[in-house]
Amino acid sequence: MSATFQKTLMIACATLLSAFALWSAQATPSIDLIAQGDQQWGAGQLDLAQNTFEQAVRAEPKSVKAHMKLAGLQMSRQNFKACIPIYQTAIGLDANNDKAWLGVAFAYLHTEQDALAGAAFDAAIRINPGNREKLALMLEKLNTH
Repeated sequence: MSATFQKTLMIACATLLSAFALWSAQATPSIDLIAQGDQQWGAGQLDLAQNTFEQAVRAEPKSVKAHMKLAGLQMSRQNFKACIPIYQTAIGLDANNDKAWLGVAFAYLHTEQDALAGAAFDAAIRINPGNREKLALMLEKLNTH
């Protein structure tokens, strides 16, 4: 192997490793932001937590966890209309996330969208049949209205 080719190969490998290291470093901010948001939420700093979770979503738009944290915070603040599109995004990223389906179902329920709530509950049960027993009483009440 010629010295020029070896040098070119080493430079290419170094460049590739540097790019991978940079990508890895960029993938961790949303995890750090989520941990920070969790701490703020736990301390009752809800506005700060919301801003932090929003930053996590912007930093890693395909992070289901970041979307779930933001939607969960919105749900806890009883901002049901705001959490619906966030849960929908989480479902779009992972359609088998039964917790996202449950979250959007409860948000639909609180915004008096009973048919959508029922469909979302059905999806959560299809994904995780154990949800059926947990939701039995609530689903019975939903079906009697």
